[in-house]
Amino acid sequence: MKNKSLSQLVRDYSTGEINEREYREMRTKLIQDIVVGNIIIEKIKYIPPANQKNRKIIINLQNKRPLFIAISVLGIISILLIIGVFTLR
Repeated sequence: MKNKSLSQLVRDYSTGEINEREYREMRTKLIQDIVVGNIIIEKIKYIPPANQKNRKIIINLQNKRPLFIAISVLGIISILLIIGVFTLR
C-alpha cells in the first residue's frame, strides 16, 4: 500500500479506483499503522478566510416554503370550520 491518507482512500473508493474490500483492507491497515506509530500524522495548516466579517449568510427559503404553505392551508381550513360551525347554529 502506498502512503495514502484516509481522505485519499475515500476518494479512490468513491471514484471506483478501488473496490469495497480493498478500501476496507487499506483503511484497516492505515488506521492500525497510525495507532502503532508507523505512520506519523502531519498537522494540517489551516488558514481561516481573511474576510469573515463581510461574509454573507445565505438562508435557504426553499425548505421553508412547504411548511409555510401547510400552515397557511391549515389556518384557512380552521377558519372555514369555525365559520361553518357558527353559521349552522
